[in-house]
Amino acid sequence: MKILLVNNHTVHINSLGKALAGHQVEVQTYRPGIEFNYQDKDLIILSGGGGEGLEIDDEYEPGRLWYEDEMKLIQTADKPILGICMGFEVMARAYGAPVTSAGSLILNREDLEVSEDYIHLFGNRIRQYEAHSWRVEDVPSDFDVLATSKSGIEIFKYEDQKGTRFATQFHPEKGGTLELPRLLEHLA
Repeated sequence: MKILLVNNHTVHINSLGKALAGHQVEVQTYRPGIEFNYQDKDLIILSGGGGEGLEIDDEYEPGRLWYEDEMKLIQTADKPILGICMGFEVMARAYGAPVTSAGSLILNREDLEVSEDYIHLFGNRIRQYEAHSWRVEDVPSDFDVLATSKSGIEIFKYEDQKGTRFATQFHPEKGGTLELPRLLEHLA
């Protein structure tokens, strides 16, 4: 599979590289004004971040959110997109879902509750690595919530004529019961 990996300054770039072994991966490090090279790709992955929280309310320049260009990519690209952690938060924000502070850094292995409609895909128990300070507790009604935890939504999916949008608050590249290669099967 040909993949564009948008690196949101993640500290897990090496884990992503290992998890995506066997695929043709082009990495573009995000910055405002970037021209995304996704036209010949099968999938776009938006990585986690480096903890700066710029996708929420910090401004790069007056009147402009730091991840505004990535939000436009999410809304317009005619490719499947997988968002991980910060990518999840940016995707939620792109579709109008509120992203709020979790109150503190969540940094541990977390048990997730799988929505009844998706137990056939993931089983009834998922345990994943979490590293985030933000959370999403509500998404638009046309989104499917596949799993939750005590801190909020953990997996959501949205489909439209442009393709599937699938996102995880957790880090599937860091292992767990739902690893990144298995998630790619749902987007291929």
